[in-house]
Amino acid sequence: MPAQPRTRLPFVARHLMPREIRANAGMAIALGALEGGLVGVVVKTQFEGAADPGWVNLAVGLVAGAPAFANMASLSISSLAEGRYKPAWVSALMALTAAFLILMALAPHNVFGLALVTVAMILSRLAWAGVITLRAAIWRANFPRHVRAQITGRITVIYSLVIATVAAGIGLAMSWWPDIWRVLFPIAGGFGLWAAWRYQATRVRRGRRLQHEELDQRRERVGGQLRAGLEILKDDRWYRRYMLTMFAFGSGNLMVIALLVILLNEQFGFARFEQVLITTTIPLITLAFFTPIWARRLDAVHILDYRARQGWMFVIALFLFALASAADWKLLFWPGAVALGMASAGGKLGWNLGHNDFASDDQSTLYMGIHVTLTGIRGLIAPLAGVALYQYLEGLSTGLGRWVLVFPFTLTLGGAVTFVVLARLRRREQGEL
Repeated sequence: MPAQPRTRLPFVARHLMPREIRANAGMAIALGALEGGLVGVVVKTQFEGAADPGWVNLAVGLVAGAPAFANMASLSISSLAEGRYKPAWVSALMALTAAFLILMALAPHNVFGLALVTVAMILSRLAWAGVITLRAAIWRANFPRHVRAQITGRITVIYSLVIATVAAGIGLAMSWWPDIWRVLFPIAGGFGLWAAWRYQATRVRRGRRLQHEELDQRRERVGGQLRAGLEILKDDRWYRRYMLTMFAFGSGNLMVIALLVILLNEQFGFARFEQVLITTTIPLITLAFFTPIWARRLDAVHILDYRARQGWMFVIALFLFALASAADWKLLFWPGAVALGMASAGGKLGWNLGHNDFASDDQSTLYMGIHVTLTGIRGLIAPLAGVALYQYLEGLSTGLGRWVLVFPFTLTLGGAVTFVVLARLRRREQGEL
């Protein structure tokens, strides 16, 4: 199905969207400092002599994977907030995100400091995972389906540009003064606290009705949200297939940043600023430019048809990284970063909105919670598995670790092929073929 032309936003959406953007603008500054690639570079370069190299690489894997594996808290947070006023919860979780960012700047230059930065990063991202889950329900209530991806895309563009600018600025400043992150992280955290305060003014359309529906659903439900989530995966076979494919596909993507931080530093000797550019800034800037294109595509088709095309962009990105590393073609890391940004532009939209093509209104938070929780599980396993494989290959022969990116490339390729198969099967079942 061809992409539809840009749709004029309904009046209510046009009224609510600027508030959402303004309330989140300061949070994007805090998130720029909390990017997994940037914090991974901070850990790798600032604590390299503070602990055994193996432990430092493990910490890199944890902080780079934290944005993903922290999502395991999603179902728990959505359960606590079920039937409650969600903007207040989002505001509180934003404040916690910023507070833990500020705490990271106090870490001493020793093993304890390495642990403090790692734990604070994880806790900050746990809080942000709750924001993502609850905010998805707010966006669903406030923005109609046929323009939801466009609105989410506009917000994502602003987020990405701010985050990319902040991350690049911190990375560049670290080239001049390596410890300047201890000054800039609290400043970024201050903007996050301001954003949390602003978000309290956010309103939810028909919010009272949504709260009552969630409470009714909770009273009728046997067991907690975990059990309800398992029941959904059991009963909704198309969502189950989507989640299983996303697990393999996403695992490959989630390995890449941690491995790039290690490879660019240990194997190729890139400067700090170049590492931040490749792992964070260039992908985010590219993401901002390509998000509107993917948004129009997502508004027009089912998520499986969308992933059947969008997934191949990740395959191209990981192929370029794997070839650059294995063949020692350092220049290929730069187009790889651009391709990763193009892929992530579509990936973020699909990740935030894809569950809506399976869920009813009163179950949207639960469906999103399932998706986010499974992202958290693979976000914990995948980066650590990638780092462990890299350490193993290097133990066999120095330099052999450069081949480690072939593994995530294979996982992503398999996921992309499966999406094509699933999309065709669903269209045949729906009589669209």
